[in-house]
Amino acid sequence: MDIQNNGRQFYIGEEKDPKALLAYEPIDEHTVRAYHTVTSKELQGQGVAGKLYEAFIEYVKKEDLKVQADCSYVRKKMEESEEDKKYRV
Repeated sequence: MDIQNNGRQFYIGEEKDPKALLAYEPIDEHTVRAYHTVTSKELQGQGVAGKLYEAFIEYVKKEDLKVQADCSYVRKKMEESEEDKKYRV
């Protein structure tokens, strides 16, 4: 599974018509806002959203960012992990 990052979303498939995505945007130089996660019907139930989240959180950690989790899926995943919680604003 090839996960891409274009600076606004982690996605699978074509950038303009992804099969799954986790969208985010910078708020400032230290914070990003995760606001949407979606998976196409054909990929649902395969753990794809979790893989997108893992790629996103690795990016956050590598770049030493904080996350404003407006997406309910990202918020839930961050709350489930003690380590990931410290990256929330």
